[in-house]
Amino acid sequence: QRLGCHAVKQVLALPQKVDGTASRAVLHVARPERLRDKRLHAFVVVHHKSQRGELARAMKLQRIKPVCISGFFVAGPDEPIPASDRAMPDERIIVHLHGGAYWMGTANEKSPSAAFCRDLLRRLEGEKGMPQRAFLVEYRLARHGDYEHGSYPAALLDAFVAYLYLIRTCGFRPENIILSGDSSGGNLALALCRYLRDEGVENVPGSLLLLSPWCDVSRSHSGPLPAPNPFSTTVLNNQSDVITASLLYRNSAVCPLLGRLPASETYKNPYISPVSLQLDAQSGVYPPHWGFCGFPRHVFINTGRAELNSEQHVTLAHRMAEGTVSGVPQYSGDCDYSEDRAHNMSWRDQFPRTKGWVSRHDSHVQRHACDQRPLENRRVVLDEAIDGVHIYPFFLWFEPERSDTLDRIAAWIRAL
Repeated sequence: QRLGCHAVKQVLALPQKVDGTASRAVLHVARPERLRDKRLHAFVVVHHKSQRGELARAMKLQRIKPVCISGFFVAGPDEPIPASDRAMPDERIIVHLHGGAYWMGTANEKSPSAAFCRDLLRRLEGEKGMPQRAFLVEYRLARHGDYEHGSYPAALLDAFVAYLYLIRTCGFRPENIILSGDSSGGNLALALCRYLRDEGVENVPGSLLLLSPWCDVSRSHSGPLPAPNPFSTTVLNNQSDVITASLLYRNSAVCPLLGRLPASETYKNPYISPVSLQLDAQSGVYPPHWGFCGFPRHVFINTGRAELNSEQHVTLAHRMAEGTVSGVPQYSGDCDYSEDRAHNMSWRDQFPRTKGWVSRHDSHVQRHACDQRPLENRRVVLDEAIDGVHIYPFFLWFEPERSDTLDRIAAWIRAL
């Protein structure tokens, strides 16, 4: 089987102080020997001041530094990988961030993420104007006891530099990028969009594809471990999903992700938990935009009704859609929610909050009413399979739902 990848190494020698000086990021792009015995060198200049805001804050606290990472270009099963990493005129591309709860998983050419991208690209092969290749980012993973290696925001930094590489070196236009992510990769895709929106270093990608995104690391939907909300999908789907809600799994993922940061970050930081029900209104998370103003104009969110985190995905879709002209997501697949329930899907009034949060939230809303920014033209699709488990489109045995979902995603891409 043809490997069909570029191995991308980035070497960043950035100053430790914010002085506005430029630093060179050298990306060594090496094609596998069996494909092409040639080394390509791409150079991109990144200003240290591009690392600012939330990224700079968390990097300083965690002592995170840039390191060498890798990335892979893949194409459909019957398509050759382009000889150059440079974009063709007006070329569209899928940029995928793999899942694995931030502590496992890979982006290499034999990974499930690469197989998913190939299967999706196969459905678009030969069609004019459709993406014919994808780029998968091998971002750093979190480790227990080694917080300076891959704890938050290491993955965000890696994804950010990979995004700059595709735009500034390869020449892809942001509006032609479909940013994709599964599970924790979906969380990372949301964080990258938020950083691009907040800091304006580059435009956000044109489209966002999220498969079972991990968007409430705080577990605010499910409630505390000793007394979970009985109506939460974490309780109702505890025996139906392929992942577990156990404390052991949570500690394996969340503790190394947070590193030196306190647990409260998962509740209050929209970069980590974009739909936490404990986010403070002071952070800009209040209706109707819920902190998603300026995000990509086209969003596709896939979930399964048998998932532990299904309710998170429903909240995300409705919050991303409430600040739009339509006000509600477009329902796809087996999704059959009534539009009159859309308000509750965003607000989640039935989920308990702390008294302190309620007091702060009510006080802020009384002073500022609602977000007065104009409604956006974002189109949000919420796609669902009744018996779907976590990232079921990755599982070859989950048919016909898997193929049906891939067909719907391909149709969504054609309509962009």
